Amino acid sequence: MNRTVKWWKRIVLAGLILSISSICIFSYQGEDDVVLTFGMFAGSQWDVPNDDCYQIIDDTIKRFEKEHPGVRVQYVSGILKEDYSEWISERVLEGNTPDVFMVLPEDVATFSSTGVLEKLDSHMKADQTFHQSDYYQSPYAAGRYEESQYALPYESVPTLMFVNKTLLNKEGIRIPDNNWTWDEFYNICKRLTKDTDGDGKIDQFGVYAYSWKNFMDTNGCKLFNEAGTESYLTEEHVKEAIFFAKKIGDLSGYQKASSNDFDTGKVAFRPMSFAEYRTYKPYPWRINKYFNFDWDCIKLPAGPQGNNVSNVDSLMMGIGSGTRHEQLSWELLKMFTYDQKTQMEIFKNSQGVSALKKVTNSKESQKILKKATDDDTVVKRELLNEVMNQAVQKSKFRNYFTAEKYISNELERILSSTEDLDDSLLTLKKEVEQKFLQ
Repeated sequence: MNRTVKWWKRIVLAGLILSISSICIFSYQGEDDVVLTFGMFAGSQWDVPNDDCYQIIDDTIKRFEKEHPGVRVQYVSGILKEDYSEWISERVLEGNTPDVFMVLPEDVATFSSTGVLEKLDSHMKADQTFHQSDYYQSPYAAGRYEESQYALPYESVPTLMFVNKTLLNKEGIRIPDNNWTWDEFYNICKRLTKDTDGDGKIDQFGVYAYSWKNFMDTNGCKLFNEAGTESYLTEEHVKEAIFFAKKIGDLSGYQKASSNDFDTGKVAFRPMSFAEYRTYKPYPWRINKYFNFDWDCIKLPAGPQGNNVSNVDSLMMGIGSGTRHEQLSWELLKMFTYDQKTQMEIFKNSQGVSALKKVTNSKESQKILKKATDDDTVVKRELLNEVMNQAVQKSKFRNYFTAEKYISNELERILSSTEDLDDSLLTLKKEVEQKFLQ
């Protein structure tokens, strides 16, 4: 049973209703005001601390209301991210879908295919001030479903490779450049993975938290076809990525490094989302983490069939298909996702980057990042621009994320076992196609 069906069943059977006492409306409404409703969740999409998740939203709404006299925007506060998809589904059942609302990556296909989100194609075509080319392609494409645009990117987070410069220098190894390969990565990891105190246990590692999905991305692999009807798990370049993930794991005998190992300087490489970098790099986190070594960031290593690319996750926003204020909803959506002032606030008050090229690749964004980290080690805008420009694009069908999670769990088990990989992947391909694909 897929996740969407579970939501509907849970809603219908349990009759979940938010307590009125828990609702706080952030709006003042006059008798003749037009009211737009906005749907959002509290906290961060990226599972990192966020002291004031409402700052950008409130600032943007204030500017929108000033530019549109007689229009008020209201939203419900305090909804947790883990409850948000179900909360939206409840609103849909009640006929109270927000006019404009945040859309989690895993919900884009479901809300598009079930008619919850309004198609944006006509709005974009009619609006002479809107140009889709202003966005980086990957986050923009995250809002597409079956050749139509249903959502626009509000905030994006790329993955970068963070490097312990101190450890590499200690071992006499130069920091790789941004065009490095799997072979270089493997050779460095092999050289660094060892028992340094002679107790028979590995205590220095080449890499921490490097997923098989990172290898897939950098070897030009896709898990499924665009229609979501076939798995590519047994394709040669996919198997190549999974075999290499096992090869890296075998270096330490699957005695995996921990986050504490990385924090205390015992790991050379760690893929990290830009949100993690934004959260843990500045004071006071810097006192508790990464205090005894210097570190920097580069692109991920490229596989034989791929490039130095990585995944970019994006929080989207869209218009509810039942809105009675289509043009105003479009203007509000644009204010959040296309307005450069709003998007620059992401660098000031959030942990991600803007999907707008001019914002992320600006000198102002670089100044903000440098000030926020209070450190010489800052992700350069040129690197961010390249990573965002070259980001991996994923297929999107209703069961994509459920199927991917199932594959991930199974591969973690397979890679740490003695099972024959070819046979295991063939079996897994059949299981996935039977359980999740159309």
